[in-house]
Amino acid sequence: MKRSIKNALRTTLGQLPGARIRAFREEGSSLNEFAMVLPLLGMVLTGIIWGGITFYDYVTLADAVAVGARTLATSRGTTDPCTLANTALTNAATNLRTAQITIAAESFQGSGGSSCTALQPGDAGTVSATYPCNMTIPFAGINLCPIKGGSGTSCPDSAYCIQASATARIE
Repeated sequence: MKRSIKNALRTTLGQLPGARIRAFREEGSSLNEFAMVLPLLGMVLTGIIWGGITFYDYVTLADAVAVGARTLATSRGTTDPCTLANTALTNAATNLRTAQITIAAESFQGSGGSSCTALQPGDAGTVSATYPCNMTIPFAGINLCPIKGGSGTSCPDSAYCIQASATARIE
């Protein structure tokens, strides 16, 4: 090989990226730092998204429970106000899986007794409901809602971490 071609080849190879590796160079260090921080940022972003979804589910359930309590308070003269309250609660829980909402038995205090048909004006009716959520951190297996619940096949591995209740005076 001629000397001029050999020098030209050497010069061309020396200009390629990564051909000359020098110690203590800072090229590419920001990429390495980003690669180290990326999993942490991903976990924080996932936590923010799941927290927002859980809070939205809580607000929706609390609103639905309030609708159920209002329906219970205003439907004293009907044959079964508890069924009407449960139906109103279920219909008001938009964007929630209605099959997974567990409506607690309503409790009544006052002179009306404990049955829905014996409600009297001035009695207090409380409507409570729970909704399951699964806040397991991916790849870590840590559940932020450790209370296990569920019945049958509806959601046995999820926790009922979303709970709401409302009390209304019977008219």
